Amino acid sequence: MFKTKLNTTLSKISDSRKWSFYDLQYILIAAIFTIEFIIIKSPSLIPRILLASLFIASFWIPYVRRFTVPALPIFTWLITFYACQFIPMNYRPTHIFVNLLPTLERILYGANLSEIISQHTHPILDILTWFPYGILHFTFPFIFSGIMFVYGPPGSLPVFAKAFGYMNLAGVLTQLFFPNASPWYEIIYGSAPADYSIPGDAGGLLRIDDILGLDLYGTTFGNSPLVFGAFPSLHSGCATIEMLFLSYLFPRMKPFAVAYVMWMWFSTMYLTHHYMIDLVGGSIYAILAYAVAQKFLPKINSETRTRLQYLGTTKSGFRSYIYSIEHDPRDYYNGIPVLDGDEESAMKQVVVHESPVVIQTIMPYRHHRPEPLRLANINEKSEDEESPALSPASLVPSSGYWSPNSEPASPITPHSPLNITSHQMHFGFSKTS
Repeated sequence: MFKTKLNTTLSKISDSRKWSFYDLQYILIAAIFTIEFIIIKSPSLIPRILLASLFIASFWIPYVRRFTVPALPIFTWLITFYACQFIPMNYRPTHIFVNLLPTLERILYGANLSEIISQHTHPILDILTWFPYGILHFTFPFIFSGIMFVYGPPGSLPVFAKAFGYMNLAGVLTQLFFPNASPWYEIIYGSAPADYSIPGDAGGLLRIDDILGLDLYGTTFGNSPLVFGAFPSLHSGCATIEMLFLSYLFPRMKPFAVAYVMWMWFSTMYLTHHYMIDLVGGSIYAILAYAVAQKFLPKINSETRTRLQYLGTTKSGFRSYIYSIEHDPRDYYNGIPVLDGDEESAMKQVVVHESPVVIQTIMPYRHHRPEPLRLANINEKSEDEESPALSPASLVPSSGYWSPNSEPASPITPHSPLNITSHQMHFGFSKTS
């Protein structure tokens, strides 16, 4: 009995889920989580099992799954960073590079820029550099995510979350397998060989502790699980990928985006946490992650201001935004649930309403594949407008659905370069309904 039910469930999942090459990411994440579950010593085994069970269960909880699934790479990155402190010494790289980065710095740029910038300090400069490095770096991802959710097209936030998470995960793994000392190490220890017994140091942020009268950054960096993680700079990577997404969603913000990245670069060198080559490396990681993520981003409509307008919702308010999380048009069409990309079967169930000739875009956000279109009743005419004459060759099947794989002989097809900016438009007219 159990075996029959299990086979039936797996069969339904297989039928409703269209697997692709990109699903290999979940195998990678599962492998990393398994290794970290084994090596992490604190918390103990029972709490780890409980936390892992709750996390896996969240994938089936409405609303919660909309957060945990796209954030999987972010959780993987954070847990990997935390788990670095539990890796046995005999499994870590035996050599820590102390002179490699400053030597490359002098070869590529003619000088150690971090050393030059950090020579002249001032309390005002300390505050101006602390703000992006110590505050915005940790808070801006949340602020930007909120802005993207409210004002960006649906589907953009999950893409950002995955790109952000994978970029940071790649950075931490690079820092783990390619350990390099930061500028503060050169200031304190010179060219002396490094080992894993050396604690982390807050560098220029110690002056912020003095200004604030706190022991905040000294303790935090002193207990860092990944001390020799100079290359690549994830402060630079985070700032770069955030500004790339910001520039895509809000093109007028490009000057601000460039200024913010430059501000972060100056701050990291001034506070003796990174060399210039680390900053360039972090930005390269961000650019590569964005290049992969860009083709999954939804199209931007300059005439649409909020998420609810993209969804065609006239009502606004907190409840409408919350409702839009689970009732995403990527999974629902006209009230018919669509599971894991099975949009076609749902759309074939849609009843064609009696209305003027209308072309309706089903999923305007998925521009990386042709959007299926639906043609309403072609035998009806509007009361105030007459529909243009259509040749038999331009008519779609009676089901009202155009297959994304077909090429109907029509003036406008799903493969046409025409950019439809409204959910509905009269066929052959520029006036929107």
